[in-house]
Amino acid sequence: MSYRLGVDTGGTFTDIALIHEQSGQIHVAKVPSTPHDPSEAVMNGVDEIARKTGIDVREISFFIHGSTVATNTLLERNGASTALITTKGFRDVLEIGRQSRPKLYDFRARRIKPLVPRNMRLEVNERIKANGEVLIALDPAEVEGIARDLKQQGVQSIAVCLINSYLNDKHEKLIRQVIESVYPEAHITLSSEVLPEFKEYERTSTVAANAYVMPKMKRYLNKLAEDLKAKGVSSELYIMQSNGGIITAESAMETPARTVLSGPAGGILAGMFIVETTPYKDLITIDMGGTSLDTALIENGQPQYTTLSEIEGSPIKLPMIEMHTIGSGGGSIAWIDEGGALRAGPQSAGAMPGPVCYNRGGMEPTVTDANVILGRINPDSILDGKMKMNLDLARRMMKEKIADPLGLTVEEAAEGILKVVNANMIRGIRVISIEKGHDPRNFTLAAFGGAGPMHAADIGKELGCRTIIIPPNPGITCAMGMLMADVRHDFVQTALADVSELDLAECNRIIGQLAEEGTQTLTQEGFAPDEIELQVSLDMRYLRQAYEIEVPVSGMALDEQLLESAMEHFHAEHHKVYGFRRDGERIELVNIRLTAIGNIPKVSFEQHRKSGNGDAAQPTGSRPVFFKGQFMETALYDRSSLPTGSVIAGPAIIEQLDSTIVVHPDQTAETDRFGNLIIHNKNQARIGEDAI
Repeated sequence: MSYRLGVDTGGTFTDIALIHEQSGQIHVAKVPSTPHDPSEAVMNGVDEIARKTGIDVREISFFIHGSTVATNTLLERNGASTALITTKGFRDVLEIGRQSRPKLYDFRARRIKPLVPRNMRLEVNERIKANGEVLIALDPAEVEGIARDLKQQGVQSIAVCLINSYLNDKHEKLIRQVIESVYPEAHITLSSEVLPEFKEYERTSTVAANAYVMPKMKRYLNKLAEDLKAKGVSSELYIMQSNGGIITAESAMETPARTVLSGPAGGILAGMFIVETTPYKDLITIDMGGTSLDTALIENGQPQYTTLSEIEGSPIKLPMIEMHTIGSGGGSIAWIDEGGALRAGPQSAGAMPGPVCYNRGGMEPTVTDANVILGRINPDSILDGKMKMNLDLARRMMKEKIADPLGLTVEEAAEGILKVVNANMIRGIRVISIEKGHDPRNFTLAAFGGAGPMHAADIGKELGCRTIIIPPNPGITCAMGMLMADVRHDFVQTALADVSELDLAECNRIIGQLAEEGTQTLTQEGFAPDEIELQVSLDMRYLRQAYEIEVPVSGMALDEQLLESAMEHFHAEHHKVYGFRRDGERIELVNIRLTAIGNIPKVSFEQHRKSGNGDAAQPTGSRPVFFKGQFMETALYDRSSLPTGSVIAGPAIIEQLDSTIVVHPDQTAETDRFGNLIIHNKNQARIGEDAI
């Protein structure tokens, strides 16, 4: 027997999903996160799932991990002491940026300081021209002196970003060679290897972020790999990328910037499973955990991608699934601002001390406390009853910190907190929907994360979504999504040219070079030729525009017909995103991209059990739950006992190990054959089993 194991580290809990490769049977577990050392929670999760299932960890043939180490390092600004070596005259690129104001109408707004301070941004006298020719040769002796100074100062990591090195990386490679001879302990990141693409600010910011998190990521992954080996796990350690693909731990150590949205990307892959197994092909996904909410969009069965994201003011220009993150989670702290308005987040109670009801020392009311007070969470059922909640303390702190200052009852204060946090999340969802030209009323809301199903009904109503889908294990969804991922590597080369004057032969030479590099990388990782898939895309823009749109291309060689099709695709996408198109305007090719995918054999997930004659959902009991200003006696259900086709009329609370689902009085819910719970308004037709 063999198993695949996925682990997703969150701010409050660490989720574990185990699947049997032959039968498709799924087992899940959830353990508290350990922020001081995330690998501790990972190993606790391995022990927990082994204890629950009785498996031998040596039977784990595939181990995939979604890590928050890179993200948290950037957010908390606790990375390595980092230096930047750049071309003479360009040390302030990080400081100048794009000169955009962080808050347009706030005169007191200040930019977040660069990851590398100015005294650690060092210049070398070299220059490569815009055509790749060397104008000023690099002096190795100058680099040697810089390396000795950095070694003496104890700088751990060095980023190298020279102007136009994306066309000619000769000088960057020479700098690495000299530094390694003088200071071999240093961690070195070259922009020509991380991002061989033009636009010096984004490239410098990306390589600086990569260097800043590299030492910490290397220590973490090396320790985790050693712990897994000592435990007896036979699989190599694989890491989830922000682009929805997998890389080896070794690759993640060299380019940790590719993992900044590692965990949430697994949730999008789980959303793809919903697309494949239900009639719903257009989804807005929300992943609400203890600390934050991650939201993304799937249109016509395909996730949306971007090549530019920003983490705490630092642009990272690498391919990733487009998602938006806000500080709204179950642990978000409720507070009253100077104007007397109720607020929720972005500060979070995290895993320690956690919400007040966790009874671990937290004294600030949170979203979780509000849900417990309103009866939406059973205080005796968290983590299979292993975590007991202190409801009395939660009520006391809610009264003292929120209700009394606002002149409200405890229940009114708790309900107000939910309204505030829901409004925050709706604003975040609009960033990836309305602001991108998508009408959320045309989408189905897919909710997961430990807290997502509790808020999905309210959010879906506000957005105008007619249907809400809760997957079988919402709190473990990201970990399960990782088990569906393939190995993926992204390659890019700038090829700036007017499309009307394009040299197709040169473009195809670049495509061939990228294809060779992608194929070689996957072959070295053990993939056979028939397991390798290559995809080409072009970054295009109207002449003199500042930003590009990525356009996929069918085939591995450009010709006039493919180019014409790509231009029409660009016009259409530009109209959708920006609201207009200029058919007569000249178009510019900016970058050629290639994605190399190593396809991993997929596992067929076990289907939900069928219902028999008279096999209907039976409540396990009831309790008062607060809806619309009053307590209502509400039926309780154990989700694991719900047969296929069960129909539940709201109000109802459906409980399971990893989450709690709230069905409002004007809604019904039913289960499909894959165990999804599908919620819709009572005036909406139910889905049929034959539609799936």
